Amino acid sequence: MSAPHGLVVVDDERIRLPRSLDPETTYDILLNDRHVWSLQPGRDADSEDGVPVAPWPPALQRYLSGRAEVVVRDHVTGELVGSTRHVFAGDSTREVTVADATGRSLVLDKWGRLTRPLSSEDRGVIDELMDEVIRVMDVLRYKAGVPAYICYGTLLGAVRNGKLIGHDNDIDIAYVSEHPHPVDVVREGYRVERVLRDEGWVVRRGSGVRLNVRLKLSDGSMRFVDVFTSHWVEGVLYIPSDTGFRLPRETILPLRTIELMGRQVPAPADPDRLLAATYGPQWRVPDPSFRYTTPRRLSRRLGGWFGGLMTNRKHWDSFDSKHRQDVPAGPSPFARWVAAEYPSTRPLVDVGTGTARDARWFAGKQKRRVIAVDYCLSSVTRGRRRARAGRLPAAFEVVNLYDARAVLALGARLSREEVPVDLYARFMLHALEPTGRENLFRLASMSLRRGGLLFLEFRTTEDRGRPHVFGEAPRRYLTPESVVAQIEAAGGRVVFRTEGKGLARLHTENPHVCRIVATWSADGTA
Repeated sequence: MSAPHGLVVVDDERIRLPRSLDPETTYDILLNDRHVWSLQPGRDADSEDGVPVAPWPPALQRYLSGRAEVVVRDHVTGELVGSTRHVFAGDSTREVTVADATGRSLVLDKWGRLTRPLSSEDRGVIDELMDEVIRVMDVLRYKAGVPAYICYGTLLGAVRNGKLIGHDNDIDIAYVSEHPHPVDVVREGYRVERVLRDEGWVVRRGSGVRLNVRLKLSDGSMRFVDVFTSHWVEGVLYIPSDTGFRLPRETILPLRTIELMGRQVPAPADPDRLLAATYGPQWRVPDPSFRYTTPRRLSRRLGGWFGGLMTNRKHWDSFDSKHRQDVPAGPSPFARWVAAEYPSTRPLVDVGTGTARDARWFAGKQKRRVIAVDYCLSSVTRGRRRARAGRLPAAFEVVNLYDARAVLALGARLSREEVPVDLYARFMLHALEPTGRENLFRLASMSLRRGGLLFLEFRTTEDRGRPHVFGEAPRRYLTPESVVAQIEAAGGRVVFRTEGKGLARLHTENPHVCRIVATWSADGTA
């Protein structure tokens, strides 16, 4: 480790903090005068002979190359508690900068992701953001018929000082559902989603009761509004996916107004009571490292009622952002094999299109109409833009295989296509949890009864422990026998199967994979 100035010692792997730090106080870590991380020693660091030591978070590590002054300060008081200088990765020719492509600072959020904090935006952008937020709340109230109010971190900032929390990166609002039964709350949530989409916003669903509205601002930046559903069941107020407290209706209704960034916005009737229940008795003390600890009983209840549609999505959003340039632009060996062994002019549905390398090739070189689906919005948006620029017969759609409603809607639509479709899923199956795999085969069962084939390529259990170019991404190595059994249980029949190495080489990686072709048609034909 480098020689310390004060009581902070740093190397490329971790930071050693002063022994005297309060384990329950939040401290900021600055690199070259930029706040990049906040932590609590008692929660986020290990103890080595009484000295708190924390590893550099994975999201920061790719930026840690160059010279840096490392400063530790008390988040609330701003008091300097220690500093040192260190040259990361032995590169003294440049300074460490944790920023996006436009030079805007990035800060680690409570989920361990680097985000652009609201504090990095100028007042004009914040004003535009607030205009859009108020418009969302007006649409919820007057067009969807559900009263909306600010909540969570946005409410916290408004009550503390009438401002947005600087280290936050999105806006939190909730609307009131009057339905007493969870199933009706979910049904209403889908109606609310349709209203928001009809207003022109891009909306992603995180669960039966959580939406994310994307706001594109005039400077080209994207900001997000999390829309939660608040409702009571047997006297308990739920604002999923984190909270459930026995609070009376008078805590929320009737709504009042509160000042936020110079504007009057809707807020709960008793914001102090709601914030104390949510964040604890010390809620007035700023803590950018705060994390919810949702009791297991509450997680299980909310999961049973409303499900979860975000499984591994943050990983793939991050992967698309960081690694899409590392994926070859040309078609995969599997795409070439499918085209050679099963030539067809049928429409092809690329499930889990990712970088869309195969979708574009099938549409461009093979002249097939392609429907490419993924739950990573940036993949879909970029694929749609490139298809339009290249005048390719390819449509790109956001579809979440963990959302049975979305899968059933897509399956019903594909079953009515004039020409039966083929389903194509390369390196998709092993990335799915069991629910996602079940829904994929449900989609195949609905779509392929009149003809068409399902093409699968996935990692087998023989690939576990082998070197991988992209590290240990979320993978569930599968036996070919279990996949065949699942296909047959869903009414399908395997017409081709092979497995081994040499089928899906990528750079230095030679994975062990299985290829399967299956049919669901009544007469067994494609």
